[in-house]
Amino acid sequence: MSIKKILAKYIRLSQEDENEGESNSIRNQRELLNAFVESSPDLSQYEVVEFCDDGYSGTNFDRPGVKALLDEVRAGNIQCIIVKDLSRFGRNYIDIGDYLEQIFPFLGVRFISVNDRFDSNDFDGTTGGLDVGFRNLIYSLYSKDLSQKVRSAKKTRMEKGEFIGSHAPYGYAKSSENRKKLVIDEKAAAVVRRIFAMADEGKNAVRIAAILNAENIPTPYGYKRLMGCDRKYNVVGNTNHWHNTTILTIIRDERYTGKMVNGKNRSPFVGSKHGKRIPKSEWIVVPNTHEAIVSEELFASVQERFSAPTRIRTEPTEIRPLMGKVKCGVCRHVMRRSNSTPATAYYFCESHQYVANSDCTKDRISESGLIQTVLSVIHTQMEVMLDMARLLDRVKTQSHQDMTALTEQIRQLQSILSKLRASKVKAYEKYKDGTLDRDSYISRKADIGKQIAETESQIVELETTLQSRYQENGQPVSIIESFKRYEGITELSKEMADELIDSIYIYGSEAIEIVWNHIDEYMRLVQYVKKGVCIDGNR
Repeated sequence: MSIKKILAKYIRLSQEDENEGESNSIRNQRELLNAFVESSPDLSQYEVVEFCDDGYSGTNFDRPGVKALLDEVRAGNIQCIIVKDLSRFGRNYIDIGDYLEQIFPFLGVRFISVNDRFDSNDFDGTTGGLDVGFRNLIYSLYSKDLSQKVRSAKKTRMEKGEFIGSHAPYGYAKSSENRKKLVIDEKAAAVVRRIFAMADEGKNAVRIAAILNAENIPTPYGYKRLMGCDRKYNVVGNTNHWHNTTILTIIRDERYTGKMVNGKNRSPFVGSKHGKRIPKSEWIVVPNTHEAIVSEELFASVQERFSAPTRIRTEPTEIRPLMGKVKCGVCRHVMRRSNSTPATAYYFCESHQYVANSDCTKDRISESGLIQTVLSVIHTQMEVMLDMARLLDRVKTQSHQDMTALTEQIRQLQSILSKLRASKVKAYEKYKDGTLDRDSYISRKADIGKQIAETESQIVELETTLQSRYQENGQPVSIIESFKRYEGITELSKEMADELIDSIYIYGSEAIEIVWNHIDEYMRLVQYVKKGVCIDGNR
């Protein structure tokens, strides 16, 4: 019985790579890696899987593809990683060095960089040499230099009034002749004009959203999907309705007056998903870059109607441990909290303001009552976790004993295997000195060979079982530790809620659903304990 070995191809393409041409394209990297694997006989034993990050910078490891890859590596599911060059895996020379010289060797993972002619198997027990270190440093410095050049080029495009976004704002489309220019999408633009007209008439954002929902007019998200856009929007639930926030976003967007507005956010580096909002005075605004949907006068009139006195944001004096976690069980949107004192505050779903005949609950859920209910459920779940921890300790203890027994069985079989091989050699020596005739030698050789094959098969099977037990015995238990940390706590803190709870879905005043953090880990833990109990019915 052989152990399946997996080779992971990792491919990455960033925006700065796209500017360099086809050489670093996803297709080119994939073809290069496939050709290398096919031409390497020692890699034929591996099952090949692929991880890809399209549009992500290599300056950090905050990439979904590489995160998924490293999760599989830590779980012991990946034995070899192959990349086009070291810069595909990352451009931070310190992080790359840690993985190449410490983490991957410790986990027994082979790492191959094709263009760098680097194979960690060639440096077993040593580092990759100064050339690899210098190469990583050069990639890091090159990335910083390239990032500055890309940022500078991007700013130049902004100042020229070019559209630099991936998707045109609602009401516009990218010109087929010049993708850096916006043209009016008349069907959506008609809805934008109507929104501005209703706002100028005095209707508030909630009322405008309700009217559009009543007429089943597609939201910006719904309209883009109808137009064939496959962008993954941050939409909650299966339905998408107009909300006041959507309306406010549209009527405050100055691009509808024919101006190009860029530079609202500033990222610490090119490719970063975390941008910092900058003051409006520093935005890059270029007039007359495209046809306006609404006039400057109408836009100014609507801004005046919707202007609100500047408020100084202060941190709430009372603790709000469940803010952002309480959601409607029907529409799946976050429920609104009333601006009341902690004793009288409540949560409610706003959908009824936007959608006629909504199925969402109309109940007002008392915050203080909800906190006590959640705390009670946490205490109940804590008892379950403590019982699970005790059962887990017993299973692990027995599993450790099983692993010791398996190790001893393997040792005994290896001893038998050595004796069988010695017997095979002795049989040959007897045949050569004439004390054993040819037929007897052939018969004995075949018999010993059969025993050797059977013993080797038993060893492989036991080693596979032992490896599986080692992996199972290392199951994560952070969810148990999280609950144990709050044992005896009588008040629900925000820290406690954030660590334990992902969401709380409300289906009415009598029914709630709590979704715990680390739920996948908990289910794996349950399966592991069940398996341990089934192995030995006395446990």
